[in-house]
Amino acid sequence: MIWYILFAIFIIFLFHQLYWRRRNYPPGPFPWPIIGNILMIDPNNFDHQLLKLKKQYGKVVTIWLPVPMIVILDAQLLKDTLIKQGDKFAGRPHSNLMVEFIGGNYGLIFSDNSFWREQKRFALHVLRDFGFGKSILEQTIIDQAQAVCDRLKILDEEPIDLTKLLTLSFNKTEDFDDDLVFNFRNEMLEIAAVFCHPFAFLLELFPRLKFLDPLFGGIYQRALNLNNNVMNMMRAHIKEHRETINFDEEPRDYIDAFLIEQKKQNPEMKMHGEWSDLQLLGAIYDLFGAGMETTSTSIRTFILYMVRNPDIQKECHQEIDKIIGRDRTIMMADQIKLSYVSACIHELQRIAVILTLNLPHLTTDEAEVDGYLIPKNTQVIPQFQSVHLDSDIFSDPEKFDPTRFLDSEGKFTKDDRVTPFSLGKRACLGESLARMELFLFCATFLQKFEFLPEEDGVMPPLEYQFGVLKSPIPFKIRARERI
Repeated sequence: MIWYILFAIFIIFLFHQLYWRRRNYPPGPFPWPIIGNILMIDPNNFDHQLLKLKKQYGKVVTIWLPVPMIVILDAQLLKDTLIKQGDKFAGRPHSNLMVEFIGGNYGLIFSDNSFWREQKRFALHVLRDFGFGKSILEQTIIDQAQAVCDRLKILDEEPIDLTKLLTLSFNKTEDFDDDLVFNFRNEMLEIAAVFCHPFAFLLELFPRLKFLDPLFGGIYQRALNLNNNVMNMMRAHIKEHRETINFDEEPRDYIDAFLIEQKKQNPEMKMHGEWSDLQLLGAIYDLFGAGMETTSTSIRTFILYMVRNPDIQKECHQEIDKIIGRDRTIMMADQIKLSYVSACIHELQRIAVILTLNLPHLTTDEAEVDGYLIPKNTQVIPQFQSVHLDSDIFSDPEKFDPTRFLDSEGKFTKDDRVTPFSLGKRACLGESLARMELFLFCATFLQKFEFLPEEDGVMPPLEYQFGVLKSPIPFKIRARERI
C-alpha cells in the first residue's frame, strides 16, 4: 500500500513540476524537475542561446534556473517594463550567495526596497559632490588618458597587452601599489565568474548542496577564499579611514562620507542595517566591482576592433585631424563634432555589451508583460544584448559597422535600442562617468596613435572569455605615434 501512495505522490510531483507550475508563464524550453534548465546553460554562449530561444518562443521567454526567470528580449517591451512600469520591476531577488560573500543583500546593486532607494540617493549625492558630471572630473579623465598616451610613447611600438595599463589608469590610488590593485582586480573577476556558473544557480535555491563543490573543481570554495582576501583588505581600508577621519572637515572620499553619515544615523554602530559597516562594505564592493573593469574592458575591446578594421580606424583619424588636429586636447564639447568616432563608440556598445547576463530584477507587484500576468516576487531578466544582436533589428549584427548610426549627411544619430547601461530605476549609476571616460579615452588614443597588430598581417582574434563580464581574451597590439 505504501508503494502506491509513494507512486501517487511521485506522479503528482511530476505533474506539478512539468505542467502545473508552468501554465501561466510565458513559453520556454522544457524544465526538468528540480534542476530546471540549468544543464542547457552555456556561460560562454548565453547571449546567442537566448537569441535562438527568441526565434523559437517569441520576445518573452521563461527559463528555469531552477526558479522561473522571465527573460525579456524585445526593445519596446524592455521600455514598457523598465520605464512605464518601473516601480513594479525595481526589486532585486534575495541572494544566498550574497549572504555568504558579503553578509546579505547589501551594497548599491543587490539591496532592495526603501533600503536601496536611500542608499542610491546617498551615493548619487556623494558622487556629485566629488565631481560626477562636472568639468573638474573631465580634466581628471583627460589627464588619465594623457598618462596612458605618455606610457605608450615610451614603448615606441613595443607590443603590449593593454589590460594592466588601463586597469591601473582607472584605479590609481595612493593607498595601494600597482601590483596590489591589479591582483585585487583579478580576484574580483574570479569571484564574479562564479555567479554565472550553473552550479551557482543551484546553490541559490539549494545552499546545502555546497558539498558538491569538488565535483565542479572547487570553484565555490576558491571564490569564497578570494572573497575573504578582498573583504579583509576592504575592512583594513575602512579601519584606516575611521582612525584618520576628521568629522569636522569635508570628506576625502566615499568612505569618509559614509562614516560621517553613519555617525548621525547609526551612533550605536549596529551590525546590520543601511548605515552599518556591512552596507559600507557592500557599497565599496559594488563601486570597485562595477567601476574597476567595465570601462577598461570596453576600451580594450574598442582598440581590438580598430586593429581588426584598419579602414574604420583610418576614417576616425581623418575626422579627428580635420576637426580637432593632432595637438589640441580633445574635450567633451568635441563629441558632437566627431560624428564618425561617436558612431564607432555607439557601435561598440551595441556589438560588445560586456555583461554576459543582465542582473535579475524582481517584480514588487503583479505586472503584465506582453499579455502575460507575471506574479509578484518573480525574477525578470532584461536581456539587452539579445536586442543588440538581433538580425531583425540590426542587419548583419556580428559586423562592426559604425555607418549604421550615421544619417544621409554623415551625422551621428543615436539609436535608443542600444542600451548598454540598462533602463529605468535600476540603470547604471555611473553611466555619465562611463560615457565620458569612453569618449575621452578612445578619441584621445585615436588622435595620438595608430593601433597595429602585434605582427604585421596577423590580426588578434575576436574571441572572448566569459564570467559576469564578457571580455576579449588577452591580446597584444602596437601603438604607432601619429606625428
